[in-house]
Amino acid sequence: MDSRSRVKIFKMIKNNSFLKIEKTISLPIAVETQAIAITWNEELYILINSAANKETFVFKLNTSLSFEKIARLPLLSTSATICKQQLIVIGANREGKPLVIAINNSGEIQKENILEITPTIWPVMACSNETIIAWQENATEIERGYFNVETNKIEKLPSISVSNPPAIIFPLKEEIVATLSEKNKTHLINLTSGEITNLDISQPMAIGKTINSIFYGWLEKDTVSLKFLKNSKEVNFHLKNASLGKLNAISGKEATLWIQKQETEIGNDYQWNSAIIQENTAIFEIEGFIYAVGSWNDKIILIQNSRLILLKKSINN
Repeated sequence: MDSRSRVKIFKMIKNNSFLKIEKTISLPIAVETQAIAITWNEELYILINSAANKETFVFKLNTSLSFEKIARLPLLSTSATICKQQLIVIGANREGKPLVIAINNSGEIQKENILEITPTIWPVMACSNETIIAWQENATEIERGYFNVETNKIEKLPSISVSNPPAIIFPLKEEIVATLSEKNKTHLINLTSGEITNLDISQPMAIGKTINSIFYGWLEKDTVSLKFLKNSKEVNFHLKNASLGKLNAISGKEATLWIQKQETEIGNDYQWNSAIIQENTAIFEIEGFIYAVGSWNDKIILIQNSRLILLKKSINN
């Protein structure tokens, strides 16, 4: 899959910068189903699931840009966050039950607990002064609460009613938000603070966060739109057949959107294509299926089947 990947960068006069590949690094094992990229103390950690063994490998990218395996966890990971100098990994154990494992930066397991919940939408966590957790056990309610890693107890908060499923939950490092659709608008609910913002958008959205601002994106026909929560400015990008893709928001220093779609090529062959979008930057497009996108310091991380790609912004002369 990776060997067929080709990169297309579209530069427009109004854009004074563009993303380019800084380095490509072979992964220590191939990605089968799921990968997660997460930054911890300015270092990059990659979690790769092994479906056959029902476990997750945790790798750290060292200063020489080679991978070091630091942990092998007995779960299939679904999400991860950093909290109080620990990497908290959530997933399903070998019996399919929700498991939380906390490790230190050397990969040593500090806590390993089964959650006493029965999720249909797997839990996610975010960490500020307290650790917030959110999940769904049915389509009509979002469950949430404060989670104590040491005692494995959840102090439940009032659930959020979902009158028009599905709801979509987005962990944003220090907080969790959710979107609920209703007619021609979307309710954006901060599950940490309870604050509700009404948005005049009916399309499915992706939510992310820069250092201090929540941003969101949506797709409509050949247009990708980007907007910050407390700013009236809307930025639109032209991308052919954008609405056929799946949209994700990448939290980091800059607001970043990732669209992945499957397109038919000559001979009716299917090809996966991804686009990486940032404001005032030429759209970066690459072929080949991508399992995960993340940010690491001033770089964007793309994870394919057998390689990790580092993108860095450059300025047009």
